Amino acid sequence: MRALLAFLPLVCGCMIAHEEPAVRGMPRDDRSAPLSAVWVGHATVLLRIGSRTVLTDPNLGDAILVVPRETPASLRPSELPPIDVAVISHMHLDHFDAPTLRKLGRYPAVLFPDGGQAYADEILQPHKRALRAWESVQVRGLTVTAVPARHQGGRYWVDALWNHAATGYVIEGAGRRVYFAGDTGYDPHMFREIGARFPGIDLAFIPIAPARSGRTRDKWGHVTPEEALDIFRDVGAAAMVPIHFEAYYGRGTDHGGPRRRLLAEVERRGLAGRVFALRTGERIAFGEHGPEVLGDPREAIATP
Repeated sequence: MRALLAFLPLVCGCMIAHEEPAVRGMPRDDRSAPLSAVWVGHATVLLRIGSRTVLTDPNLGDAILVVPRETPASLRPSELPPIDVAVISHMHLDHFDAPTLRKLGRYPAVLFPDGGQAYADEILQPHKRALRAWESVQVRGLTVTAVPARHQGGRYWVDALWNHAATGYVIEGAGRRVYFAGDTGYDPHMFREIGARFPGIDLAFIPIAPARSGRTRDKWGHVTPEEALDIFRDVGAAAMVPIHFEAYYGRGTDHGGPRRRLLAEVERRGLAGRVFALRTGERIAFGEHGPEVLGDPREAIATP
């Protein structure tokens, strides 16, 4: 059995595309900008609001159990700055990687959705708290509010039958407002209410994969690239960065499909200059001249 488990990652690795991050390590930052964010990969974003740091859905691991990532995380835990707050949208293994969270040390405050308490023993940080929908907390100079999401809960697949813990977050500080959707299906009433309660969102992180064909509802709670842009419209954000693609789910079929599909729809809807499809490891900074994509200072990296 041990030999079989050791062999499975090799088999899975042969079936899955591999792509290196566009930027390995910490990209340069515009410290004069009150808001900047690095897409570390999948749903993990390193967000800086003023002088505070937030890490979303911490996962710097190389695999989900035996399924390797298609694109590795751009940062190692040792390359992260001190994290003030870590937010977990739901308890799935690809969004809440306990080994990654342990490597952040004891300092970060960790927020997770109400209903996730059954798994909170894997969170070793002493400052941890579950939030109900629309509940706000003041933490480390930031205001963090849990907002509704429509997604399967649980952690080990079968427990999704009785555990429905999932949330998004609105994070506010330094005069800026950020929406992190986590992982979700589409519900126009839900997202319009988020937009109504939190007008003037500066930046939204919205998932775009796994992308199914057509517009039929995904029972697992995933949006298509087109629906992600619907969420962007509904919440009324000024800018969007897509997440939750090019790390898993390709299954060797079309690694770049979600990106191409999103960019085609961005062009069709006339959203160029508002949707920033970062490559893994790139940073977006919101300075006085508007959003700017920052890559490795040693090389120029074009983002479509």
